[in-house]
Amino acid sequence: MTTIYRVATAYSYDSTIGRLQRRQAELTEAQDQLSSGKRVRRVSDDPAAAALAEREQARMQRIQSDQRALEAARRNLELAESTLADVGDLYHRAKELIVQGGNGALNASDRATIAQELQGIRERLLALANTQDTLGRPMFMGVGVGNSLAKPFREVLTPPANTTYGPDGRQVLEEGLRGQAAPTESTLPTVIDGYPVFSGRLAATASAIVAANPTNAGTAVGLDVQVVDATALNTTQVFTLDDSVPNVGSYTLQFDGANWSVNGTDKSGAPFGPVSPITVNTTGGTTEVAFQGLKVRIQGTPAAGDSFTVTPTVDTDIWESLDRAIGALQNESGHDLNQELAVVNLHLQARLDRVLSARGQLGDWLNRADAMQAALKAREDYHIEQQSELTDLDMVAAISRFQTLQLGYQAGLSAYSQVQRLSLFQYLA
Repeated sequence: MTTIYRVATAYSYDSTIGRLQRRQAELTEAQDQLSSGKRVRRVSDDPAAAALAEREQARMQRIQSDQRALEAARRNLELAESTLADVGDLYHRAKELIVQGGNGALNASDRATIAQELQGIRERLLALANTQDTLGRPMFMGVGVGNSLAKPFREVLTPPANTTYGPDGRQVLEEGLRGQAAPTESTLPTVIDGYPVFSGRLAATASAIVAANPTNAGTAVGLDVQVVDATALNTTQVFTLDDSVPNVGSYTLQFDGANWSVNGTDKSGAPFGPVSPITVNTTGGTTEVAFQGLKVRIQGTPAAGDSFTVTPTVDTDIWESLDRAIGALQNESGHDLNQELAVVNLHLQARLDRVLSARGQLGDWLNRADAMQAALKAREDYHIEQQSELTDLDMVAAISRFQTLQLGYQAGLSAYSQVQRLSLFQYLA
């Protein structure tokens, strides 16, 4: 039995037009993908790929935020390094003037001229110490500023009796909060602690006095006490105190025959201690007692009951040192000119060492910034590549598919144009 199906002409036309419209929609979609270069332009195109691509985009935005913060820190570090270079130049010039001022051939007028230039250097150093970054924050404020004027170093006028040096009673107050922010994996400090550069303790002369127990006087007289730098051992009477130990007046070391103890007094005479930890190292006939950044070297054999008093010099900031030199050059300090200038010259040399150390730290951070920038760039490129694999279009495959769809659509149009003319009425006509 043969079954005969009758296909209506109208149905055939409608069905063919429907297929042509679907082909046209696919061709349009392929054309849109080619023009945008994206395979996933909407979430509905590929929900899984769209979600993963959104996650990669969030990671890229975080990396870009880190890059902007790193770049801001880099600009601040470069500004700080440039400022410290200017500070170092001023320190060098001040040393030259101080050496020149000690020339015995100069008269009072010549020394007054040198003092006037030192005065200008003093004012310039104060301005550099209060340098602000692009956001208006003090560059050398440490971890903050303790005054409403937002200046880590503020000059005030006080009665001359309240200042160690300077005939006009000028005094620079350090109101920045000491401390240095630590770098992290993706960030660097944006401000610097100016305390070590401008007003931190210096390596300076100190006295070491033997005050022996009377019963051990004979033994104690033969002792040679030296105060040495804790970071670079030498035999000169020079010391460096840890900046975290403020307001130290003196230390007293006591030996009970077996152990050492250290107590101290602050600048007002109030006692503190005992100090800990204490490290004692005995080698041959030399005993070294180390505490709070200070080492006391004792040649000989101490006896039970012996005590040693180590008295550091008064803390001196750069402005007080320059005031000391200016007062000496103007013959207003009441001290010997050459002696005063020699002490200030020693202070300036120590300050130059601090500047070089700070610039070295900044250089290390800038090198770290380059490495961090390269690492962040590599991470950003990785996430861009991942997002591209999820959403971007394979142009070669897409062009081939577009040409195939275009050819199919053209063939469909051609076939339909020929079939639509085939009807019984046209044949009878």
